[in-house]
Amino acid sequence: MIYTKTGEYAIRAILFLARQSKETLIMSSEIAKSEEIPAHYLAKILQRMAKYGYVDSYKGRGGGFKITELAKKSSILEIVERVEGPVINLKCVTGLKECSDENPCPLHEEWAELRNRIYNLISSKSVQEVAEKYSETLKKSSVD
Repeated sequence: MIYTKTGEYAIRAILFLARQSKETLIMSSEIAKSEEIPAHYLAKILQRMAKYGYVDSYKGRGGGFKITELAKKSSILEIVERVEGPVINLKCVTGLKECSDENPCPLHEEWAELRNRIYNLISSKSVQEVAEKYSETLKKSSVD
């Protein structure tokens, strides 16, 4: 994909939290188990998301995490870039050191088009929109 495991895990965790009831606190271990994410790794990602206001963290007995309104309104791209930095790999898809509009590789135009489509997709969809579609898909698959 276009982002690292950290970005993938952040997306999976935030979408999991977005599908929970509004006031429910979820332990990181529950998210890790449900989403098959290494628990220690996820804890670090959730701490980073809390730092940026995407999740609220409650310590102690009965504690856990819940998604914030900021996260629900944020795009998938915003979440990932906060957690791991820029996600769109601007390197040449064929690995050339010198690839540009002036000195293009054989796949330059197609890669630029695909990269732009991916960027537009993940920057235009909010976490809430994706979570709702995810829930609809899960409902349909459980009925079938």
